[in-house]
Amino acid sequence: MKLSSFAALAIAVTIAPIGLAQAPVRPAPRPPALVPGAPPEGSAAPDGYAPIPQWLGQTRAPHPAPSKASPPFEVETVASGLNGAFCFSFLPDGRILVGERPGHVKIVRPGGSAASAEQAGADAEVVDVGGLPANLYARNGLFEVRADRGFATNRVIYLTYLVLPEGVDAAKVRSPGVLVVARARLSADGKRLEDARQLLDAEGTGGRLVQAPDGTLFVTSTIPAGVGINSVDWPQPQQLGSDMGKVLRINGDGSIPKDNPFAAQNGARPEIFALGFRDIQGVTINPRTGALWTSEHGPRGGDEINVVEKGKNYGFPAIGYGREYSGKPINADRTAQPGMEQPVYFWTPDIAPAGLAFYDGRMFPAWQGDLFVAALAGKALVRLVLKNDRVVAEERLLTDLNVRVRGVEPGPDGALYVLTDGAGGRILRLKPKK
Repeated sequence: MKLSSFAALAIAVTIAPIGLAQAPVRPAPRPPALVPGAPPEGSAAPDGYAPIPQWLGQTRAPHPAPSKASPPFEVETVASGLNGAFCFSFLPDGRILVGERPGHVKIVRPGGSAASAEQAGADAEVVDVGGLPANLYARNGLFEVRADRGFATNRVIYLTYLVLPEGVDAAKVRSPGVLVVARARLSADGKRLEDARQLLDAEGTGGRLVQAPDGTLFVTSTIPAGVGINSVDWPQPQQLGSDMGKVLRINGDGSIPKDNPFAAQNGARPEIFALGFRDIQGVTINPRTGALWTSEHGPRGGDEINVVEKGKNYGFPAIGYGREYSGKPINADRTAQPGMEQPVYFWTPDIAPAGLAFYDGRMFPAWQGDLFVAALAGKALVRLVLKNDRVVAEERLLTDLNVRVRGVEPGPDGALYVLTDGAGGRILRLKPKK
């Protein structure tokens, strides 16, 4: 597949990694900026497209039977005043590590206000963490902030964020930032990131990170996406010489695991773990199996949940369950092909799935083993009931709040925590109703 002229604008510059000498950035194709006053072609609005699934329950699974429906629960606000929060996770002591897209990191004790400690009461702990990378592209550039599994002893934090390469005019390039992965150490007083260094130039326009049980890091790297960008113009997910459209795997020090599937293949990026993705927005590890699960935005329809396995090809843009924003079919509406994996589940129309997590707490026995998916456009917390890694029921929660849901995490107390999107975002705690 040949890269069209629309996608041919490339960035080939250098980034100054944190605390290290200058390191080159691989050429990263980007589309030109939109013409002012000229809306992009197409729309994300539902258009009635409903592709045929490969098996019953791959999409539009039934609502749980009454005996399997969610038990009554209460919702309380844990933190408020967040601004564009994109990720959150728990530290070993129960505090919450929050990353905001404009380039802010906060540590919040449940019950505190992210806007002001004074507003939250004397017992609140709200820390704005300093020492973030100076080259972080603050125009919605921070994607992941996550503690290492050994944080209690090593205080290591991993980050994924965008850097605006030197010499690039952001007004002339759409999605100009380049994704990098870094690690740092949280200071003893919890107020600064120290000893930071870049681990990987991941090439894409955004990406998440999660740590596997063996300590390696899974990193996702997306291609440019959005209304006016055609999937067929971006073949990188099928190219082993590019990190875009991939799940990558590195060690915690940035080195490449020797058992990566393409580490010894000429012309392939050794960090690639799996390929064929468009825009992964959520990552989680199944606590029962250790497998990586992801949520992915399709174009117009075709949002997916995938179980990602070593060396596998997940198809995009050769196959998929969405169409271009213009309404045109992608690759003649092909949804399956030998050698390419099927999603565990997909949605048409879009729900814009974001963060996802398995519930394994004690407060809600009925939810044990269920997968929860944050939905942005769907404005819901989606509960997927699984059996042998297949979806057997779908239930939508928190719809009465009418808010975009960005993230979800089980808490160390057994409750389920939810992050809402945008300015004035909140962290909510779901607990059994008394």
